Amino acid sequence: MIDYHTRLDAQSAVLYYKGPFDKDILANISLQLRRRFAENPRMSAKLFSIFIELAQNIAYYSEESNFFYDEEGKKDVRYSDETRKNNGVGTVVIHNEDTEVILSAGNLVPTEKVKEIIAKCEEINGLSIDQLRALKKEVRSAERTSDQKGGNIGLIQVALKSEHPLQVEFKEIDDKNSYFIISSTIEK
Repeated sequence: MIDYHTRLDAQSAVLYYKGPFDKDILANISLQLRRRFAENPRMSAKLFSIFIELAQNIAYYSEESNFFYDEEGKKDVRYSDETRKNNGVGTVVIHNEDTEVILSAGNLVPTEKVKEIIAKCEEINGLSIDQLRALKKEVRSAERTSDQKGGNIGLIQVALKSEHPLQVEFKEIDDKNSYFIISSTIEK
């Protein structure tokens, strides 16, 4: 099997995490981000917001997920079946460059969804900041279906916060799954 995680370079990263995205892990990574970039509060706040959006995408939508067990090998009762379903597995890498910080997040998605995700990202990338704000407002006020896990505004929020186009990459893994990588650039 192809090691799709090598697409996210850990060598020059200031933060690299690969694994399940549960609330405790998100809280720990968030704390590390705030500490690491404390000298630039404005950029740090943008980075934190973008990290949360992309991490939630992994937690909710990754095709790969972890189930948690206690020391005796039984399902950990602290995690409901619904919580276990929302512990998607993925990778987050943050590169701290001279004038910008680049956050990349990757996870498995169904190959059948690739075209839909690309189209959504292209639509977002084609809009101005004002148009993105209007779209966010429109999506926020739209009625949600019962199978939607989030508000469906995460990628719009990432584009608004970063003020840069979303960079998207896919790599087909097998007949069913592709590895999806989205990157966001935040100026210092």
